[in-house]
Amino acid sequence: MSIRLKVMTFNLRIRVEGDGINCFDFRRDRILEVISQEQPDLIGFQEATTEMLVWLKQSLSDYVVLGHGRGTDYRGEGIPIAYRRELFDLHRFEQIWLSYTPNVPASRFEELDQSPCARVLLSAELVHKDADKPISFFNIHTDHRGERARVAECTMLVQRLFESPFQFVLTGDFNDYPDSPSITTITSTERTLGTVDTTKGIGGTFHGFTGDVKNRKIDYIFTNLPTDPTASYAVADVARDGVYYSDHLALCAFVEI
Repeated sequence: MSIRLKVMTFNLRIRVEGDGINCFDFRRDRILEVISQEQPDLIGFQEATTEMLVWLKQSLSDYVVLGHGRGTDYRGEGIPIAYRRELFDLHRFEQIWLSYTPNVPASRFEELDQSPCARVLLSAELVHKDADKPISFFNIHTDHRGERARVAECTMLVQRLFESPFQFVLTGDFNDYPDSPSITTITSTERTLGTVDTTKGIGGTFHGFTGDVKNRKIDYIFTNLPTDPTASYAVADVARDGVYYSDHLALCAFVEI
């Protein structure tokens, strides 16, 4: 008997006072409303500072939230994941830095064209309480500046996908378009890993607090579990008194285990 899981990728947008009425402080309730409305089983967050991570852990009582900042002190911006505590047991968790020295905090591909921001990859092996083996859940936020850096980061990611002994779900803000070298690094594993872009039918995902996503698709959910991409969707974000829930649309997809 198969089990249907709902997966979400959600860039929260870090707290920036310059965002004015769309500063994180004014969007908290809307973020929680989206999660409560959608009831995902797995969530990959991006752009969560240490304070935002504490808030997520306090607010999402039905979930286990894992991850830490990408700085040398394990603080600062991070990409935590969340899973529904009543459904899963944690088998293994890892956070690495996307660099030639993945276990060195705050390391990055500085020899390439990467921005000053370190980037990380989170992975968790989760056992559903009605299943007999784990699935691997990956979450990533690739560099916003360097194309070569993004390709290197996605190459490291693909290596981890190949090393995983289990089928996987991958969420993330990849800061790149579907036909870019970094994204094709992942989609090219369709034959070898069975990788599917569950969000291939979704248009733009980034709107910068304007509501206009145009063709700016940079957020994705990939998997090699059974899935129906036509069931995937973006969560609508209509401003209320000028306030959006984020500058990205949250995306949802369904997989079966």
